[in-house]
Amino acid sequence: MVQGSIALQECPGYTFSVEFPGTKFLPSPDDEVGSSASEKEELLDGETRLEPKLSKADKIDCVVAAASGVMTGLIDSFFVGEFSIERASQWGAGKTNEFVLAMAKLSGYEGGTLAGAIKHLEDSFGFAADGNTADFGGGYQHHLRDFSHHFSLGGLICSIFTQFTGKVIGTDTAGNLIVVRVPKSHLKYLGESFSEKIVMGTVLWVMHIASDVAGSRCNPGSGTGVPGPILSLVKAFSALPIFKDARPAPIRAKEGDLFFRELISKLFNGTLFAKRNENGKIVPVRFDFRLELGIVHELGRQSIPVMLNQCFIRSFYFIRRFTIEIKRLKIKGFVELEKIDPMAVLPFRNRAIARMSTISTGVFSSVDMADAVARAAIASRGSRGRFLSEFVVRVNFVGIGTFAVACVLDVHSILKEKRDSRDSSAAWEYERGLSEFGCLELEPNHVRILQSLQHTIVVHDIADTKQLRKKESKRLWLEEWESAIDLGLREKGLTASTYLMDPCEMYALFEKKAKDDSCRPWPFLLALEADLFVPYQPLGGKPDKRFKDLECSTGYMTEVFTAMQSVVSKEDLKGLRKSLKKAEGAIDAKIAKNVAAFVGTGVFAGAATVAAFVFAPYIAPFIAGKAVAGLSGAALTSASLAFVGGGSLAAGGLGMAGGTAIIAGGGALIGALGGTGASRAIVSLTDADGFVYWEASKLLCYCRSVLLGRFGDVDSARKIQISLNERVIEMETTLESLKRDDGETCLIECSTSDDGESALVGSTLEIDTKKQAKVLARSLKYLKRCNEELAKAITRTARKQEV
Repeated sequence: MVQGSIALQECPGYTFSVEFPGTKFLPSPDDEVGSSASEKEELLDGETRLEPKLSKADKIDCVVAAASGVMTGLIDSFFVGEFSIERASQWGAGKTNEFVLAMAKLSGYEGGTLAGAIKHLEDSFGFAADGNTADFGGGYQHHLRDFSHHFSLGGLICSIFTQFTGKVIGTDTAGNLIVVRVPKSHLKYLGESFSEKIVMGTVLWVMHIASDVAGSRCNPGSGTGVPGPILSLVKAFSALPIFKDARPAPIRAKEGDLFFRELISKLFNGTLFAKRNENGKIVPVRFDFRLELGIVHELGRQSIPVMLNQCFIRSFYFIRRFTIEIKRLKIKGFVELEKIDPMAVLPFRNRAIARMSTISTGVFSSVDMADAVARAAIASRGSRGRFLSEFVVRVNFVGIGTFAVACVLDVHSILKEKRDSRDSSAAWEYERGLSEFGCLELEPNHVRILQSLQHTIVVHDIADTKQLRKKESKRLWLEEWESAIDLGLREKGLTASTYLMDPCEMYALFEKKAKDDSCRPWPFLLALEADLFVPYQPLGGKPDKRFKDLECSTGYMTEVFTAMQSVVSKEDLKGLRKSLKKAEGAIDAKIAKNVAAFVGTGVFAGAATVAAFVFAPYIAPFIAGKAVAGLSGAALTSASLAFVGGGSLAAGGLGMAGGTAIIAGGGALIGALGGTGASRAIVSLTDADGFVYWEASKLLCYCRSVLLGRFGDVDSARKIQISLNERVIEMETTLESLKRDDGETCLIECSTSDDGESALVGSTLEIDTKKQAKVLARSLKYLKRCNEELAKAITRTARKQEV
């Protein structure tokens, strides 16, 4: 561990250490400088007391956010209205017809009718899979059963697959997966060379989909289209056995094993949600690409009040903070506006706007839900089944999703603030001690170059800071940092002013040492440490409000450091950063977490869908209530499902199939929303943090990228792995001892005092054994992952060298 406590050696047998105590302010040897700095500190504290910065949402922010939620909720209620399938279908059909005409004219069509455009596209762009229409049931369903007719990424992949294999993928009339050969009559639509197969598999697919998406030449605009991305995905998954055997055996015996697959077919051909018009004629509602496109448009309508809500609260945040900054800095002209720190007024990535967004979206969703309940109750007139359907179409799901995201971001900001304000507690000190592996070490002259480089980074950042108050706060932090270094050097007769080098001297020494040790990797370790250097952090672990909002925004390492020396290039630095991210992901197991979150969402949604589908016959009677009183057995199930579906098909309702679909769809929606929120919350709450995690990531990055990747130094990497193995064994032994120990507390040594006012080397703090075991177990997990990844890297490098 290079930062923190650093051992320096001026001559053989003469060692000392530089500590970074948690001081509020340490005066330098010069009394005048200390006095001046104290005056600056008092001035900054005075400014903070007189004109506080609103880093958190106050009462005014919360009231405005709530008012914005109410106002936009009313806008949604009176101007957006319900989610209309009919409107979505009409809008989607209109846009699709325009698309077909545009594609036809692009390929040379000169007419102006939709039927003529479809005929032109069908004649001009033949499709190999059309020869297998009979294999997929023919008629209106082969667009659904033939996967290459799906308007989705999967459809494109299946089209290219057909070009290379001469086979078409889809399902038979029973919903089972089949693969059939393209007939000889349609082999002419297969390419010969590799590039020709790719082009034909893509171009012919796009143009043929365009000819089918708006119906046929005989029934343009209203005929059977092609399934969109959503139905295509559902159809592909329906081929899995689980959907065939999902329901209880008695119901399967009565209604058949193909019930779910039949629902998909009815959904596509429009009979599932078919309605009767004024003349009593059944009007199909086809769930194809046109309807999916219209649904996206309907969701866009729902997003309008949600976006207005965000615009209102963020505009208010900006105007209010901007006004406060103008008054605080006493700005009197446009030229002086550069004094304002943009991060102090921009309504993004801060705790206040996260809380305002949570409040406003929560109030918006509450108003929307209340309106949906009231209107559904009036429209249903006591019918529970109709109440459910009326309620669902009036809920703003975009608002609910935005509220869920706002909650996750708000929780994330709270956890981040909690981590940033973490006190120098016994657990903190204990974990800090565990992170000192002793594997990454720099010689005294290298440490001096590193600290001089860190000093130069801060000086450069201060020079680039335009906001006066932040500039002064950064200068104060730098003075305290220099004083902390000076305190450790003073006992050895050195001072920070002579120890820290100016940039010219520092880069000259860096170049000289690097050329003298051209076969050693220390310059890259030094560059990695400097690149990870985060200024303006509390110097002893104690939170300090004076430096809370300070950030180092300079790109010194990328732009200046790489240009001032010839050892570590800009590409080398980028490579180190990329390698560090990979190391962090490996030790934190981020890939596994993200996959788990994705799978978790899918499992939630899938489990809710299957559960609702399976238990629909048992859920329906509770919804139907008195409407099915007196019935039992199969009659009760049938009547309840038909009631949820809005009545029997003969009465103009959706029947039993519609009732089952409504319940299953509700389960899918609840599962998806719940799964997404839970998964994101779990990922946010399980983000890795701590000294051992960062030190292990840095160690793995250095070994993989520098020792093995650049120098091929397998021996040094193996020595580090041996050291890690010993550390793991030591920690495992300690953990087992703690599990057997009945003691409630134990003492640990620390380098800082409990109050953070001065450094009391050798002082002790009490730590609960359970907390100690928890910290040790987490640290051991990270160290083991680091050790495993390092072993893999060593093995790969050794094999390459043998070859």
